[in-house]
Amino acid sequence: MFNSTILISEYFLYPLILCSIIGLAIIIERLYGLRKTKIFPQDLIVNIEDALKKGDIERARGFCSNSATPLTRVYLSIIENYKNSIDTVKLEVEEAGKRAYSELEKNLEGLSAITTIAPLLGLLGTVVGMIKALSAVSYSSGIANPHLLALGISEALYSTAMGLIIAIVCFLFYKYFVSRAFSYAVIMEDMASSLISKIKKD
Repeated sequence: MFNSTILISEYFLYPLILCSIIGLAIIIERLYGLRKTKIFPQDLIVNIEDALKKGDIERARGFCSNSATPLTRVYLSIIENYKNSIDTVKLEVEEAGKRAYSELEKNLEGLSAITTIAPLLGLLGTVVGMIKALSAVSYSSGIANPHLLALGISEALYSTAMGLIIAIVCFLFYKYFVSRAFSYAVIMEDMASSLISKIKKD
């Protein structure tokens, strides 16, 4: 009687499993991508600032060009425009900062989407499963075996539980990554302002 109910619930588990795999992949990628040593490589920063102190603009530009971090892209925008007016430099840095922040938030929209989609998929699976379970009872001569009905409903509720678990985990990591990205952006802004002051002062 309830085989079809369980089958329906399983159908909704597949997209939930896919959501969990995608969410896990994004979490792992962001944990790696938002490491402080990756965003702010100290040795590279020291080399760039040392080159600028010595007036070797080309060497500093080379360090920035050969690196692929959000900070060095911001630094590069400053170095390439150091001869321009302070307003022009700040405008270029602002644009570079926006691109850098976008890179820090890479894939986070996907994680946010999963926090919304997963519980909805789980709820849909539960609703469909319970409809099938109750429909099976309505076509039988009463509730001959309440245990089977309870089993069918519990199977249907699995999808909601799984959807909520996935959504909660993804939401927590999403908030953590957004907070980290924002704090890094503030640090980059301060470092960029400091570098502008040094270059324009010289």
